[in-house]
Amino acid sequence: SRGLGDVYKRQTLALVLTTVFAGTESIFADSTRAISGASSTGLSTFAVNEDGSITATNMNSKTPADTYNVKYSKDNPFAGAIKLPKAGTFEFNIVAGANTTVALYDSLTATTPIATKNLYQSYDGSAESFYVKAKKAGTYYIAFYTNSTTECTSQFNALYAPSGNVTPTKNKEYFSSATSSSYTYYKITAPSTGYIKIQFPHGTAGNNSVYSIKLMNSKKSKNLLKYVTKVNYSKNFTTYAAVPKGTYYVAVKSTTDSCYGIKLNFTKVTENSGSSRSKAKSLLKGNTKRGTILVTQTSSNADWYKIKVNSSQKVNLAVKTLTGGSSGGIRVSVYSSGKTKAFGSYDFYYGDPAGTLNLYTDYNGGKLAKGTYYIKVQKYGNGNGQYQIQWK
Repeated sequence: SRGLGDVYKRQTLALVLTTVFAGTESIFADSTRAISGASSTGLSTFAVNEDGSITATNMNSKTPADTYNVKYSKDNPFAGAIKLPKAGTFEFNIVAGANTTVALYDSLTATTPIATKNLYQSYDGSAESFYVKAKKAGTYYIAFYTNSTTECTSQFNALYAPSGNVTPTKNKEYFSSATSSSYTYYKITAPSTGYIKIQFPHGTAGNNSVYSIKLMNSKKSKNLLKYVTKVNYSKNFTTYAAVPKGTYYVAVKSTTDSCYGIKLNFTKVTENSGSSRSKAKSLLKGNTKRGTILVTQTSSNADWYKIKVNSSQKVNLAVKTLTGGSSGGIRVSVYSSGKTKAFGSYDFYYGDPAGTLNLYTDYNGGKLAKGTYYIKVQKYGNGNGQYQIQWK
C-alpha cells in the first residue's frame, strides 16, 4: 500500500480497545460548536509540555510518535492542545472508540474548525488517518465529539510533514507537506555525469496520487525538462533525469495529496561513446555500452557506436533504458556502412523501457551480412535518460 498513514499507524497504535460502548451512535456529532467548554484533562495527563499540550512528531524524526488516550461523551466532548513546530501537514492516526467526529481548530474560541472528519467505531483496533494542512507553526486544538451518551475512549498519535525547501538525504525517503499552487524545491548535487532517480514511495492519495515535476537549474530559473512531467501510478511513481555534473532542484507540487514521501538518488554513469559517426566507439560481441542522453542535449546530439560483423550471422542488441521527461524517450537507430538512412530503429520510453533489436539483411535467414554497422542513440520528443546496449 502507498498510503502514508500506514507508515506510522504500526508504530504506536497497537492496542485494541476492549470497552463496550452504549448509547445513541446512529449519527455523527455536530462539530460546528465552539470548543471552549470542552474538557482538556485527558490529554494533559499524557502531555510532556508544561502548558498541558503535546508536540506533533516530525515524520522525518527517528523518534516514534507517542499514543494518547482521550475520553469523551456527547455531553462532555474533548479538546486538547497540539503544538506544530513548523508549517506543514498534520497527520493524526486515530482508533475511534465510538462513532466520532474529530475536528482541528486554530484557537479555543474558534467556532469553525479548519477541518473535520467522521470516524466509525473501530472494533478491531485499526486506525484511520486525519490530515490537515497548517499554514504556520503554532498551537492548534484537536476536538473529539460523539453522540454516545456513555463515555468512550479513543487513541491517537500526532505527526506532521514539514513544508519548505530542503536537501534530502541521498536515497532516504523524506516526508513533505504537499503544495498545490506553488512548487517545493529539493536540492540535489550531481558530482559527475549520471542520472537522478525521483521516486514517491508513499502518498496520502495512494494509487491516485499525481505529482507535477520540474528539474530546475542551480538558479531555479530554468526547467531543464522543458515541460512539466506528470508522475503517477502508470509510471510506478518514478521518473529519471540524466544530468551533467552540477547542482539541481527537483520541483514538486501535487493537487491530490496532503503530504507525500519523496526519495532522490544520483547514480554515476561512465560513458565511452563517439560524438559523431566518424568517431563511433566499437561495441564488441558479448560486451555492453552504457551512456546517458542528458536533459541538456537536443535531438541533434547523439552517441555513436559501431559493430563489425566478420561473417553473416544473427545479431541481437539488447537495450535497457531508464527515461524521464514529459513525453518521448530514447531512440536507437542502426545504419549500414555508407548509408545515411537507418535500416532499423526503436523508441524506448517509460512504458516500453527495454527490448531486443534483431538486426538482419537476409529476411529469410534472419542474419546480418558481413560488414560494419553504426548505432546512433539520441533523444526523441522531450525524453532523456540512461541506457545500456549489449551485443548478445
